[in-house]
Amino acid sequence: MAPMLAAAALVVIPTLAGCGNEAAQTQRGKSKTPQPASANSSPSPSRTQQTRTPEILPPTGPATASGRDAVAGPQRVFTGEELKKAILPDSAFGRHLTGGDGFAMAFESTPEQRKGRWQYCILGDENPAWLGTATYRGTEAAAHTQRVIGNEGEAVAVQWLASLPVASARDYMRLEQDIRRHCRSFSSDMEAGTAGEEYSVEPLEGLGDEAYLEIHEISYEGDVRTEYTAHVRIGGVLVAVTGVAGMADRDDTVRWTAHLAREVGSTLYGTGQG
Repeated sequence: MAPMLAAAALVVIPTLAGCGNEAAQTQRGKSKTPQPASANSSPSPSRTQQTRTPEILPPTGPATASGRDAVAGPQRVFTGEELKKAILPDSAFGRHLTGGDGFAMAFESTPEQRKGRWQYCILGDENPAWLGTATYRGTEAAAHTQRVIGNEGEAVAVQWLASLPVASARDYMRLEQDIRRHCRSFSSDMEAGTAGEEYSVEPLEGLGDEAYLEIHEISYEGDVRTEYTAHVRIGGVLVAVTGVAGMADRDDTVRWTAHLAREVGSTLYGTGQG
């Protein structure tokens, strides 16, 4: 099951409001993360108090972010280095988490690339109009994975930013939603067999200039895992956060994305509050 879910998490990001009291958050984090390995020597009471147990904590900020269409230059495109400054630190996702490697590369989405991405949905449709005919090119900051300290290094969330001209970003958001509405349910070949995949989208209000929630359900040998990705457009910047299945829920994902969207608004556009 692990290889299948790892592959699904990478596919969600394009090639990518709840909070409780402190005790509830701490318990929730411990239930989702492995315990650290025991030290070779018996710890003293002071060393026990210093043990850095990873905790995934729901964000406490609002699930909203201001849009930037009013101040975004229509053709302004940010570089990867500029976008990277808005990526959230490990501490935004919890305590004592170890950040995975981020990477930067040019962003591109062509009809042929989308055809390969959604090959299992296409079936016998050799020229599916729902994949669109436009090509989108821009800059990408990082697909950055936050990892819990442990033997398996479980991913908690994936952040993703890309910058396009405003009109292209708006059109790309529309196309990606249309594709997921078309590809509601299909079967795909995974590393360990065949899995059922279901997609649905929900609008998100008060987040950026426009936003939607992607719900991806994977069924395999009676096991069903649900993964959430929130997509937001801030002017010409595309923002997405995936809360990895089994590690983050819907509300976690939306609030993390809102936090990232506010950071994008304030760091890159720098006008008003995020």
